[in-house]
Amino acid sequence: MISAGYIFEAVSDALRDDTDEMMDWIKRSCQMAYYEIWGMLPWDAGRRKVSVTLSATAGVLLPADIVNIEAVWNPTTGAEYTPGAPWGAAIRPTWFFLNSTFDSLAVLDQVSVSNTATVWTGGAWNAAYIGEYIRFGKNPGIYKITAANTFTPRYYGPHLDSVSGIVRPAGAKSMACMDENGDQVSGAHDVYYWAYPPPLYDESQDILLPASRPLELLTLIRMIGGKDRRDTVAQKYQDEYPRALSDMKAMNPRFISPREPTNRTGGSMFDMRHR
Repeated sequence: MISAGYIFEAVSDALRDDTDEMMDWIKRSCQMAYYEIWGMLPWDAGRRKVSVTLSATAGVLLPADIVNIEAVWNPTTGAEYTPGAPWGAAIRPTWFFLNSTFDSLAVLDQVSVSNTATVWTGGAWNAAYIGEYIRFGKNPGIYKITAANTFTPRYYGPHLDSVSGIVRPAGAKSMACMDENGDQVSGAHDVYYWAYPPPLYDESQDILLPASRPLELLTLIRMIGGKDRRDTVAQKYQDEYPRALSDMKAMNPRFISPREPTNRTGGSMFDMRHR
């Protein structure tokens, strides 16, 4: 695995500038590039599974760290749902997002959190926050609340004092499923999704992508393209980036459906493996 510090230094070397001001800019640009790439594909390191109980009349709230859904499956009936919409003709079981939240669940005042901490101080605690997610001030990253004033994963950012703690930030997604008749379904379902990784603050943090070159290139593109309008300088990186990204995508394992493969008539596949 490649550390974030490797990317920071590689970009600094390419720009021939290792001042503190430049390194701060590199880190911010790298973080934005990291989350941009992460949103493109269900990268293996971010894959998660959650079991939810759907309602026939309302949506179910999903974990706030979700990027997108990869698959939805009913383990009882074996039905697998495809992405769809809550309107139009239904020809197969589908899942769809409902309206995202427009406001956070709670805003905690006077919150402080230290570098490498897994706890915060300040703000009025409510036991209902356990299982929710929190963001600290304007900083990127969202952390799962596991106990009173306790979260995971570890916070690697700068010390924050007297900032807001945003519990379940606005934009949290909810979902529902429809059967092939267009009726909203209920009951236990498994949702396979991918989640955002921890933000990159410290040079010791690992990059959770299968390769580092696309992140290095996109960071350079973001920085050079916006510095004195030197778009021509960034062009060589822009030319390399699509191939590097394609190569990295090829390294990502394909999703294995929880549903047993069937032949064209719906029967079990013939297994050629020797037993």
